[in-house]
This record gives sequence, C-alpha cells and structure tokens, in this order.
Amino acid sequence: MDSGSNLPQTSAGVVAPIAGQLSGSAGKMTLGEIFSRAFDIYKENPLLIVPSLIPIAALIIGLLLFAGFMGLAAIFGGDGFLAVSAVGGMLLFIILLIVLFFIAEGITIEMVQEASAGNKADLNRAWEDSKAKMGPLILSSILAGVITVLGYVLLVVPGIILSFVFYFVAQTVMIDGRSGMEALKESYAFVKENLSDSIVLVMVFLVIGLLLPMIPMIGPILSLLALPFLFATATLFYLDRREMPSPRAQTKVDVS
Repeated sequence: MDSGSNLPQTSAGVVAPIAGQLSGSAGKMTLGEIFSRAFDIYKENPLLIVPSLIPIAALIIGLLLFAGFMGLAAIFGGDGFLAVSAVGGMLLFIILLIVLFFIAEGITIEMVQEASAGNKADLNRAWEDSKAKMGPLILSSILAGVITVLGYVLLVVPGIILSFVFYFVAQTVMIDGRSGMEALKESYAFVKENLSDSIVLVMVFLVIGLLLPMIPMIGPILSLLALPFLFATATLFYLDRREMPSPRAQTKVDVS
C-alpha cells in the first residue's frame, strides 16, 4: 500500500473503517451518499429487520386476541363490563405497541452504529448496549409525542414544525446519551443547524411512508421492510452532521 495514502490504517497496516465520513472529519456526506450508505448497510446486515418484526408480531397477536375476545362477547352476550374491558385492553395494547416501536428503533440505531464502524451488526450486542437507554428513550419519545400532538390540537402548523424538530430525538438518546427535555432540545438544535437537509430527509421519509402502503398486495410488506432503512438513514445522517465535542486541552505537568 502506498505510504502516502490518506486512508486510516491499523498498526498492522490494514485499512481501518473510515469513521471520519460519519463524524464529519473527512467532510460531510451528501444526502445521496447517506441514502446509498444506508442501503449498503441494510443489504450487508439483513438482521436489521429483526427489531422491527417485534412490534409487528405483537400487533398481529393482539389483533387475533381482540378478535377472539369480541367473538366470545358476541356469543355469550356483551354487557357494559365487557365493553369497558375491550376499550381498556385496546388502549393498553396501543400503548404497548408504541413502546415496542420505540424499542425497535433504539436497537436498530445501535446496530447501525456498529455497522457504520465497519463491523457486522449483532442483535444481542445491540440489545446489551441499548437496554440501559430504553427508559430514557421511551420517556423522551413519549414527551416529544405529547408535545407534538398538543401542537396539532391547538394549531396545525406548530404540530408540523414540532414533528420536524423532534424527529431525531431517538438518535440524541441512543448516540449522545440525552434524556427528557435535554434530548428534545438537542434534536431541535440539530435540526436548526441542518435545517434544509433535515427537511428534505424527513419529507422523503414521509413520501416513502405514504406511497409504499398504497402498493396493492405487497404494500404492507414493503413498508415493514423499509423501516430499518429509514432508521439507518436517519442515524447515518445524525452521525454525519452532528457537532462533535471539542477535545479537552491537555495540560503539561512537569515532574521534577
């Protein structure tokens, strides 16, 4: 290998993963490059689909159980108690489903970080590395969701703005260890710093999310398969564009 090469090398002379592409030290990637890199990571690590299968499986099981419950209620005669139980059970199920989607996103972000460093994404390692962050992730995501919904209820425009502002809350938690309002503020600062590209990226995600389910027969399957790709793209974008903390100045200490 040419000794003048700019590629980072390990002590054994092997070219190391170019982490600088994702930290910004080697220049920012274009959105096209980020989409391409996310696709490559997904193609090389098909296990990225597994976390997204968990809430989908829960949804199918929940719908089957609910259908069975309603069937029993119809056979034996429904009363007020059964109706209240059905509504309460459905609300709890929806909350559980939302939480499972947050967890799936968090695990996927952890796997994408591993893959972006040039390693194979490992599901078990991703869970071990991310489980301590699941509490802050769920709290921060619910907080962002509640504030956004209030924005839509009061005035539609603030809700739309908040949807963009809080889009990277999960990344701020899983990558930078933020939590609660701090995670929301970090997401806001990130979007503000990268406003035009953030808007383009989220709009592309929105179009994908709207168009795929409309494809006859295979739409739901394509939507499921697209989830890890969307998570990976948002994560790579955040890794590439976020501001890295400045290294601490080293102090010389003379030992006499």
